[in-house]
Parts: sequence; C-alpha cells; structure tokens
Amino acid sequence: MENEKGIVKLTRKQLYDEIWALSVAGVARKYNLNYGKLIAACKAENVPFPSSGYWTRKNMGKDVSKEVVELSGIEETELLLITNDATIKRIRKVTEIIENVQAEIKEDVEIVEEEQQQNKAENISKWSDGILEFLDETERSKVLELACNLQINQNTRLHKTLVQYKKDIADYKTRLKEAQSRQYYNPRYNKPENEPEFFKEMSDESMSRAIAILDTMFKAIESLGGSINSDLSLKIKNDIVRFRMAESQDQVKHELTKQEAQALVKYNDEVKNHRWASKPQIRKYDKVYNGKLRIVFGERSYIRDSESEKLEERLGDILITLYEKAEENRITREAREEAERKKAEEARRREENRQRKEQEIRLVKELVNKAEDYRIAKEIREYIQAMIESENEDITPEWIEWANKKADWYDPSVATEDEYLGKRQHEKSAEEKEKSLQDSIRKSWYW
Repeated sequence: MENEKGIVKLTRKQLYDEIWALSVAGVARKYNLNYGKLIAACKAENVPFPSSGYWTRKNMGKDVSKEVVELSGIEETELLLITNDATIKRIRKVTEIIENVQAEIKEDVEIVEEEQQQNKAENISKWSDGILEFLDETERSKVLELACNLQINQNTRLHKTLVQYKKDIADYKTRLKEAQSRQYYNPRYNKPENEPEFFKEMSDESMSRAIAILDTMFKAIESLGGSINSDLSLKIKNDIVRFRMAESQDQVKHELTKQEAQALVKYNDEVKNHRWASKPQIRKYDKVYNGKLRIVFGERSYIRDSESEKLEERLGDILITLYEKAEENRITREAREEAERKKAEEARRREENRQRKEQEIRLVKELVNKAEDYRIAKEIREYIQAMIESENEDITPEWIEWANKKADWYDPSVATEDEYLGKRQHEKSAEEKEKSLQDSIRKSWYW
C-alpha cells in the first residue's frame, strides 16, 4: 500500500511475485515508481527479476520455466519504495539549494530517458529473437519499430483501396437486388458476376472493425514501400501476399419461422387425415456470427480475437506475419522459377541434342552419297582407260573427252558443271538425284 508520504510498502516476496507476473516495467507503472530506481532496489535487496529475453520467449510460447530464478533469503522483509510523486516533491525541495539543482535535474532526465529506452527495448524485444531475420538490419529495425507503435486511428481518411472496395460492394448489392426482383431469378444462374469476396465471411456489424484494421495495415505497408492491390491483396517487396478476414459463428437452436410453422401444421393435418404428405425439411440449428474476427494467412495460419486480446491489439503481430508470409512466398516463387528454368534448360538441351543428331544423320547421308558419286566417277575413269587399252576402233578422242567430262561431273572432288545436266547435287540420295535429272530433262523439252 501507498502511504501519505508517497511510499509503497512491499515485502520481498510480494515484490518478487509481482515482478515475475507483470515485469519490472509493469510494477513500476502499477505503483507509479521510477523504473531505474526500482531496478536498483531489486539489486540491492537481492530480488531476482527476468531479463527482457524472458518475456520475448514467453510471448512466443516457448518454455521458460527453467529461466525462473527462485527467491532466496527472508521473504517477509519489508521494502520501502518511493513513488514518482514523492521523488518530484523531493526534487522541488532540493531546488532551494541552488548549487545542487542542475545536478538533480540532469540525473532525473537521464533516468527518464533510460526508462523510455528500456520500455522501447521491451516492446521491440517482444519480436526481436529470430523474427524477420531474412531482412537486412536497417529494414528489420524499421519494420519492428513500426510494429511496436501501430495503433488504429479513426480520425484519418480511409485508404483509397478500401473506399473503392466499399463502392464495389454497394454496386454489387444493387445489381443483386435488381436480379432478385426478376420473375425467374435463380441464384445459381442469374446471380451477378464479380462479387466482392473479401468481407463475405462476416456480418455487417463486424465489417467496420475489419475495415479499420485493414486501413491501419495498408497504410503501414505502404509506408514501408509496399503496395495494395484492388482485391485487397498486398505486394511486399516483390511478392504478393493474399489473406482473408472472417468472423466466427456460434451454433444456436433454430427458431421456427412463420412459414415453417404453417408448413408443419399443414403436414400434421395431412397425416392426421391419413393423407400422404412430404415432411418439411426444417433445420435444427442456425449459425450466427459472434463478433470474433480472425485474419487468415493461407490454409492453417491465422491470428484471431481472444478473450484477453482483440485483433486491434495485435496489429504488430499481423504486420510481422504478413512479412513472414511474403518471405515464404518469395522462397516458393524462386523455387518454382528455378524448377521452370531447369525444365526449360533441359528442354533446350534435348532440342539441341535432337538437332545435332539430325545434323549428324544428314551429314553422314551426304557423305555416303558423295562417296557413291566418287565411286561411280572412279569406275567411269577405269572404264575409259580399259576401253583405250582395248584399242577398240569405236573409241574416238571425242568420246574419251566426253566420258572424262561425265566422270568429272560425277566426281564431288572436281564438281564440274555439265553443259546440259548442270551441277550434280552430290549430297543428295540416288532417288533425289534421279528425280532432279528427270526434271532437267523435262525442262529441256520446253527450251
């Protein structure tokens, strides 16, 4: 308890229990104590207190039971702790002594600054260990600092993307109402296209909460260099993050509507009169929205309202989760792109091998065809020589000259052009050469 002189009386056990339940900063705020002096008092009286890392690990759901330091010594020893109000009175009194005024003021200013830095460090340490390590230190510090200070501000203009999305919802409802007014409306076939889906899983009452949360998150993302898409997905760095918001539902006993009650009475009358009738299909339970929102990332990851905290109090967690999902998407995207690159490279390699194989086959065929022409040219020359040696009277110099020209025409190493047959295409097959020869003969008929 605090007495009239601004002094808080606590036993060592009471101070120990409250510090491990609330943190040093929490106890300082509760009793209006100076943070730095409370730390000094704990050290002087040997009252153990947790490190800032303890609260970080505890907030992340890790087991910290082994980090708890037991209180030793006499538990009932009473401590007198001076409140901030009493400290201020003491400072004002000391100001009467001029030579000590500046020293006292400087000391208190340093203590306040230390307390502010410690409070800020405690806030950031909530996410510091192992969080956003994929970012460089400058960007990581910027994101964490913004996460610590995120608050909903109802007095600012709504983000332009949300303004447009609300207009899209109103436009769709108008088109839906017009469609439902038609005589042959069927929701399966006549429902208007392009229905906005984002707020489909929540009541109109909770939609205003969701919009306020999104407005804060969108402005934070943009301040960090990201952007917002028309479907309310986000672009963080180079990757798209898709998420949705939904409202939980409770199952309650169904209350009969007037139409259902009339149908049930009619059915019972028909049965009583021994006439066949189809029993009305009336559900036993209804699902009603209960105001508890959740923001869902993918299929299984989500952050939701709890009994102790609303989404509005977890904006920092939401921002950090969005960045983590962006990093997951980056890893997935790059893995997919690498797989596609390898697939394209493999396809390119197979195509090159196929083309090279086709080229080799073509070159081999051309080689064989040229070798065949060379063989024929060689045999023609041997034949000419044999005819000359036989001293056949039909062998004239003119015939020998003509035959040698034909051998040169056949020979790919000489490859002369014939006056009538043109250039022989040595690389082609015998069938192709024969066809080319026949084409030349047919052309000559028209010359």
